[in-house]
Amino acid sequence: MSNKAPSPRSLAPIIIIGIGNEFRGDDGAGLVAAELLKAENIAGVEIKQESGEGAILMECWQGYHTAIILDAARSGANPGTIHRYEIQQQPLPRSLFNSCSSHAFSLVEAIEMGKLLNKLPRRLIVYGIEGKFFGMRLGLSPEIQEAIHNLIRQIKNELSSSVS
Repeated sequence: MSNKAPSPRSLAPIIIIGIGNEFRGDDGAGLVAAELLKAENIAGVEIKQESGEGAILMECWQGYHTAIILDAARSGANPGTIHRYEIQQQPLPRSLFNSCSSHAFSLVEAIEMGKLLNKLPRRLIVYGIEGKFFGMRLGLSPEIQEAIHNLIRQIKNELSSSVS
């Protein structure tokens, strides 16, 4: 199996990338959301699950018109709160996502580097699911599991309205 990114000609117009660490409790929210979305078989959408390493994210979104990132967030809001940022319209708050990351080159840095190098998709949306527990544990908190189902509905509605 090759780690090379597919050529742009073979790409769907939209990629959804769920990121996180399934061994750190609610940090796995983005991965679980991506897995559930993948089961929906949404036409024209490629779905991946990644650790959240910035260089890999930059490689993943290359050649796509739209990229949607799903990640856990930690801001102090109620667990399960869904945060949405359209990067071309508003910056991604560093404090919301960096506190969950175990990578030196995280999502926030990947977006900043992508802007500098003009390597962002035309549209980049980041959804953050407010987590509750980020310690060593498999599985998500109940509030986060419920929020993921709300997030999936929100994404499907957004995708269907952007197509029509």
